[in-house]
Amino acid sequence: MTTDVMTFAILAVAVLLSAIVWSLFVQWRMQRRKLDESEREVADAITRHIELLSAVAAMLVTKGSIALAAVMMLTACTKEGDTIYEWDPNEPKASTKPLVTVIYGQDALGDRSYNDLIYQGVEEAAAKYGLRTMQLSPTSYDEGRGYLESMFQTVKDVNDTVRRLFIVCAAGYDDYIRQNSHLFDSNPNADLLYLETPEPLASGGSTLYLPYYGAMYEAGAIMPALMMNECMLLVSNPEDATVNKASKGFTDGFQTDYYQAKYEWGGVVEKHLETRYLAEYSGEGYNIPDSTAFHIINEVDEVFDYGYIVPICGGSGTKLRYLCELTYTIGGCIGIDVVAPTQWLSILKHIDRAVALCVGQWLSPEGMPKHQVLGLKEGYTEVAINSALCDLSLYNEFVPEELRQQIHEDAIRKEAEYDK
Repeated sequence: MTTDVMTFAILAVAVLLSAIVWSLFVQWRMQRRKLDESEREVADAITRHIELLSAVAAMLVTKGSIALAAVMMLTACTKEGDTIYEWDPNEPKASTKPLVTVIYGQDALGDRSYNDLIYQGVEEAAAKYGLRTMQLSPTSYDEGRGYLESMFQTVKDVNDTVRRLFIVCAAGYDDYIRQNSHLFDSNPNADLLYLETPEPLASGGSTLYLPYYGAMYEAGAIMPALMMNECMLLVSNPEDATVNKASKGFTDGFQTDYYQAKYEWGGVVEKHLETRYLAEYSGEGYNIPDSTAFHIINEVDEVFDYGYIVPICGGSGTKLRYLCELTYTIGGCIGIDVVAPTQWLSILKHIDRAVALCVGQWLSPEGMPKHQVLGLKEGYTEVAINSALCDLSLYNEFVPEELRQQIHEDAIRKEAEYDK
């Protein structure tokens, strides 16, 4: 075999292997997440590109023409950002509808709590305003960082008039966001919404913060009156500001003596509160394995006679609530962000409504405010009593309206003071 023929054969094998790798990658990405219509068109185009690579490989062997192969590939394909597609003059033009892209933290979607509420709010806003959406839930923060890098590259390079809103909702990306948000200053058609942070961005983009201190304070003050006087406060990690402010609010409310609850026989109800962290670093502790959840429930059962878990830890809290309902070994796990159907009391954060509000603002002539704070006073957080389980007459007896109003007003005032 001559040197030229061997060279052509090696090159053909290399191209065929590239085609196989591309094919496996496309199939994996299509299984990893739901693709909308526009994304499926891109995936189909990539598949056609793979077929073209195979044809080029065959041609390399049969005709031995490297130059002709290069010309065919360059004239048939165009590259924009990280998307490779086959050019067809008869294809319909890409949609110009505004696009909302959401990047979550590691394995965030499916928590039946905070992140699923964000997903719901975005989709409801998209249906209302006629928008396209792309929601990305990476399996690791490295993968999420890759999404971010691609997103910021798009903001830098794209020169069309399509309006794009990028929503980032994980504290684990904070450093990268703050170092690169200036890119949004130079693109009038792209905007950034960063959830949730009490600190505005120094340059481009908007921020949203739903403080939990007030609602947590109110819940902590009410729970002992409902004989929910033994609590284990589970916090995702000691570094994320939002969860630790929520933890502080609950602790302050729980330790405040608005009244001295007593048992029927006259004994004073003693309050007992402990705090545990599920992880050490920012972005961690939001999705614990089943074995860890069982261990925590057993620990609470050993520490308290009839203790309650207060989970400020995202998807980990959902898992704990579910396992508590199965075991019935402790008082239970109260609902955070969503209603716990088996508990008298839940602490809610209406992040779905807040995100939908921001999308509407983004589409308006005024645009989104640079920084928004929507907390207990604005009605975006609240303490909800489950009337299906709670005897409201007893609740009103334990916590009279006048006292509830005092606690509520104190919680609003203390939230404002704490966030200054």
